[in-house]
Amino acid sequence: MSGVFDGYLQTRADRHQAGRPADDWMLPLLAPEDRLLKFDAWMRRQLESRLQWPERGRLKAKEIEQCRIRIERLVIELWRRGWLLDGQRLANHIRAALDDIAAAQAAGRVKKFWPFFCQVVDRYVGINSEEIQAEARAVAGARPIGSILSSIIIERPTQPAPQGPTLPELVAQRHEETLREKLARRRRFEQKQASEKAQLPLL
Repeated sequence: MSGVFDGYLQTRADRHQAGRPADDWMLPLLAPEDRLLKFDAWMRRQLESRLQWPERGRLKAKEIEQCRIRIERLVIELWRRGWLLDGQRLANHIRAALDDIAAAQAAGRVKKFWPFFCQVVDRYVGINSEEIQAEARAVAGARPIGSILSSIIIERPTQPAPQGPTLPELVAQRHEETLREKLARRRRFEQKQASEKAQLPLL
């Protein structure tokens, strides 16, 4: 009886999970911190499902998190070049980079995973720069036909709906804030060392 009840609870949990949008980080009206957390969770799922991982418990989770942080370099590189792709377009490029790694794993071409992973992720934007730039320009120049028609009919400029920062902007902002925190901690540590060193002759 207990096994039947446990199975019932698991089925309910699976249905609840299935009812949630898998890509809910793409919703632009979410609070920025919520978008980032959901994006992080989405990237972990992509990494775990698309790549081959050794079954090593907590070590596997640590490696996935290490790779997630590395993928942020790809996102920040898009931001640095002014290519603020968001939502499905951004997801497509992350998946494409991971699929390149997965294909190499399946073909037995990956001898050392981490260096290979870093190489693919770090070079992805540069290698695909022409295609990404054309895509970013198309997105920036796109304007819904409905807004064009309404502006002609009403004879007044349309007001775009307010939107928050794009996901690449949010990731870059978090990266800069983390870097500032690390620098501040480093400065405090160096000041403490200098202060302790200055006091040594007095003791």
